[in-house]
Amino acid sequence: MSKSCKNCSAAFEDTKEDLEFYDRVSPVINGIKYPIPAPTLCPDCRLQRRLVWRNEKSLYRNKCDKTGQEIISWIAPDKPQKTYKKDVWWGDTWDARSYGRDFDFERPFFDQLEELIKEVPWLDMLTDNTFNSDYVNYCNNAKDCYLIYASNNNESCMYSSYIWDCDDCIDCLQAFDCELCYSCIDVNNCYGCKYSKNCTNCNNCTFCENCQGCNDCFGCVNLVNKKYCFQNEQLTKEEYEKKLAEMQLDSYAKTKEIREFFAKHRLEFPMRFAQIVNCENCTGNALRNSSNTQEAYDSSDIEDSKWVMIGADVRDCYDISGCEKLELCYNTVVVGIPATRVLFSAYTWKGINEVLYSVLSPGAQNCFGCASLYKGQYCILNKQYTKQQYEQLVPKIIEYMQKTGEWGEFFPATLSPFDYNETIANDHFPMSREQVLAKGWRWRDADKKEYMPTDYQLPDSITEASDEVLQQICGCETCGKNYKIIAPELKFYKRHNIPVPKKCSDCRHEDRMKMRNPNRLHSRSCAKCGCEIKTTYAPSKPEIVYCESCYLKEIY
Repeated sequence: MSKSCKNCSAAFEDTKEDLEFYDRVSPVINGIKYPIPAPTLCPDCRLQRRLVWRNEKSLYRNKCDKTGQEIISWIAPDKPQKTYKKDVWWGDTWDARSYGRDFDFERPFFDQLEELIKEVPWLDMLTDNTFNSDYVNYCNNAKDCYLIYASNNNESCMYSSYIWDCDDCIDCLQAFDCELCYSCIDVNNCYGCKYSKNCTNCNNCTFCENCQGCNDCFGCVNLVNKKYCFQNEQLTKEEYEKKLAEMQLDSYAKTKEIREFFAKHRLEFPMRFAQIVNCENCTGNALRNSSNTQEAYDSSDIEDSKWVMIGADVRDCYDISGCEKLELCYNTVVVGIPATRVLFSAYTWKGINEVLYSVLSPGAQNCFGCASLYKGQYCILNKQYTKQQYEQLVPKIIEYMQKTGEWGEFFPATLSPFDYNETIANDHFPMSREQVLAKGWRWRDADKKEYMPTDYQLPDSITEASDEVLQQICGCETCGKNYKIIAPELKFYKRHNIPVPKKCSDCRHEDRMKMRNPNRLHSRSCAKCGCEIKTTYAPSKPEIVYCESCYLKEIY
């Protein structure tokens, strides 16, 4: 059934399978099912609304509202939310149920939840088991890391997002089991690679794309198990090393020139329609070990699901983002480990079950409309009830929300404690300040103190960079924001002959994001055999796109 999105007016369809899913996950209380209606927003607008809740990179100096200690927090100090440092928030010196309140059947549910979200203290950041890594978020097991986000099990890494099990990597996006890599995207088990994308099991490769098992290659595309290749031409070791030295990779200007050349050079080679590995009946991109799943991105081990972004070990779920170990969940962000039957919720993890419309409520069981509540059970708006009372009141609230039009809708963007440009919604759905405010959402204006004019000019070559660089305030050549080079960073650049970047880390991240296709499928024809394919390469993009069969024949 085709209909129009109430936000952007785009046409979208509810399939028979979709409607069956909504019925399957509809909550049952006292033997009565409360049907979840089909969505009113298109998949993109639903994703955007969820991502407004995911602030990965915007960190601030703040104070714990319980102890007064200075902390680094994802909540800005001028926000109404209180913030507790993690040992206090997880501790037993306070009880989130003391903020509980009765449900008011004269007011919209979302208004009541918004008040609770603003009053109950928030956790300072989402981190666990970090050492000498104060400036990280959404991270577990980080040692000596700086400004890395949504990443686990890393050591001595900086300015990166979505990296796992990496050592000594800088400026990477979607890197797994890598070491000594710089400015790489979608790389797996790589060592000493620079400026490379979609490479696996490669060593010392520079400006390479779609390469597997390659060593010491430069400017190459679609190579397998090659060594000493320069722009796909086979050379001897001596010839290769001479060519590589001529590239002057110590120079920022020369490296920028090569980057621009390679962006055009890669267009001469066919691209695989999607990075989908060991999957059956699946669509999306960067997807592994999955089955019967549609429109899944940057995910693995997904079954019988749809519209998944950054998921792992997921069964029978729709519209989930940043989730792991889920089953029968719908319209959630940062949920799991594990979770069952969680609906319309954010930041709820640690073995949760039957949770609806709740925020930052780890360990919750049978909760509705709760916020910052650890291990709550039979709570509504953080107020404690008995099982019998809970099962009597929740159906009344659902029926009330059906009348107000709130039932079946995710939280409005205005309920998020984060402004639009603080979140990854702005990475995936970029908007101007004016566009955001026109929607009634919030925008965080830049701090003028971070954009002070500077006369300092970074040296072009890393060979000219002395420790004086560490004392200087640099100005980003793109946005003008001030930034500093830190000692471990400069040491890395010197060791690997990499010029000091003249852009701030935010603009470098934005550049990397632009090098990945948006998580959106388009219909195209294979440029080789003409068969129809579903790909993230839009028809307007210049790449030559092959179906799986034609691509494999090309490179093997």
